[in-house]
Amino acid sequence: MPQPDNSRRQFLRLSYTVGMGVALPGWLTACGDGNEPIVPDIAETFTEPDRLVARNGVLDVQMHIAYADNVLDGRPVHLRSIEGRLTGPTLDIHAGDTLSVLVHNNLPPNPASVEPNWVFNYPNSTNLHTHGLHADPRIVRPGVYGDYVVDDPREGIAPGGTRQHEFAIGKDHPPGTYWYHPHLHGSSAVQVSSGMAGALIVRGPADQVPEIAAARERLFLFQTPDLNDNGEIPDFASLVKTKIATVYYINGLRRPRLLMRPGEVQRWRFINATVGNFLNLSLDSHGLMQIGHDGNPVQFPRTIAAGLPESLVMAPGNRDDILIKAGAPGTYYLRSLAYDMGADKLPEDIVAEIVVTGEPLAMALPAGPLPMPRMLAAITDEELASHGGLKRELVFRIIKNNNGDPITAAPAAALLPVPAGELSLWTFQTGNTFVANTVYAMGSATGVPSTTPQMPTVYYPFQSSRAIKQTVALDSVEEWTIYSMDPGQHPMHIHVNPVQVIKINGRPVEPFWADTIALPRGGSPEAPVSITLRSRFTDFKGPFVMHCHLLLHEDLGMMQRIEVV
Repeated sequence: MPQPDNSRRQFLRLSYTVGMGVALPGWLTACGDGNEPIVPDIAETFTEPDRLVARNGVLDVQMHIAYADNVLDGRPVHLRSIEGRLTGPTLDIHAGDTLSVLVHNNLPPNPASVEPNWVFNYPNSTNLHTHGLHADPRIVRPGVYGDYVVDDPREGIAPGGTRQHEFAIGKDHPPGTYWYHPHLHGSSAVQVSSGMAGALIVRGPADQVPEIAAARERLFLFQTPDLNDNGEIPDFASLVKTKIATVYYINGLRRPRLLMRPGEVQRWRFINATVGNFLNLSLDSHGLMQIGHDGNPVQFPRTIAAGLPESLVMAPGNRDDILIKAGAPGTYYLRSLAYDMGADKLPEDIVAEIVVTGEPLAMALPAGPLPMPRMLAAITDEELASHGGLKRELVFRIIKNNNGDPITAAPAAALLPVPAGELSLWTFQTGNTFVANTVYAMGSATGVPSTTPQMPTVYYPFQSSRAIKQTVALDSVEEWTIYSMDPGQHPMHIHVNPVQVIKINGRPVEPFWADTIALPRGGSPEAPVSITLRSRFTDFKGPFVMHCHLLLHEDLGMMQRIEVV
């Protein structure tokens, strides 16, 4: 599809508007089964963010972060933004390209605060994370940053500051859908919920498969902004005062309309950019062919049938590339079906309307396997053994006293060795919200691997001076089992290196590659749930993190540092 041009060091600004189209009669907006009449001149309302495309192996852009006034589903909102929009621009590159991003923080100074947990006192400082990208996590040379997100909250990009990023994308990098967003500890949820996120597309051999190359491409960036009554998200306290948002927006639009011709194949790139909502996507009367997951091609595409209780389930942070082959003329709904997250039950929501109309278009779906990059070759038992058979066990756990007592009281106190003077950093007590007297932590018995790893007995939030760091040797291959002792689902996200999931709850599964994996629901200290994964720690030394991608949990401390040496 044609792409807008852009010049170096100059951000592309396009003026696009949402076409309201023709008002549809009630018989057309009813649930579609493919048999409704069609109005031939219905207009699309679906629009996408601006797209910035690499030229001659380089994409060199500037991003300006500031407050902006917009309208969200008819409601005025005043939110932190990238380039004044409800979503950031799409960055479109190829494997082997160089991505250069100069971030300007034009937000006002951080407001004065008496919040004792000072990690939450920097809502207008920021940084940049390229979610899922296999990229250098270090300061790559003086004044130039890679995917560096281990800033102390006081050391991010302060209001009025700038930061230059550079990402050299390997020629063997998996082609697929990635995204970018802020990752400053204590401020991630506030800024991502505001819409400070955008798509990052890496193209490669899988895009040249004829059936995929012929398909029209559409980007769906899903958000659920947790707004206060003034249409704002001022700080962390405002997020934990609200109920979980259950109304979804796509590219800043509520229930946009897309047109397809009968028999047409389109490629839909889904990004779950919500702060804490799972998606359970299903399109009326249409199967969803998955050709990519978390930026990684799916070698043997699978089709997910319509109407399953759990269809295409996407945790916060997940991305999925889908092919849709339009059926008979009619009106169909893309839905996020009801979903039980374990701690929260999400109702069904209609997220988009698909109108199939016009002359038929004969297009095919791919029949054979997709080309796979070498770095996604399966990690066998033999490969793991040849690297020492090293393993780790880590735990995600929310710790509190069920009777509401402070965490310094038994039985929670036995699990939380809080250093003197550090208690305010372990909890968020402002406003007596649902997170009060609760520690969001990770546990591990040690920071080094073993052939016989042990489960932890004590737990630390990321901001504790005693938080454990996982030290990993460059070019090692390891197997990690990640446990959850909570009834709700924690989406585990690891930076820099993709992982191959091999077991769920200790039972082997068909291996798949990902960077964000939802732990099963229904865990407890007595019977934890788990995922087991393998990874090659290749190409890059340096510090990065793994964490829960329910960003409230991450900001509260459910994160652990990893250092490749």
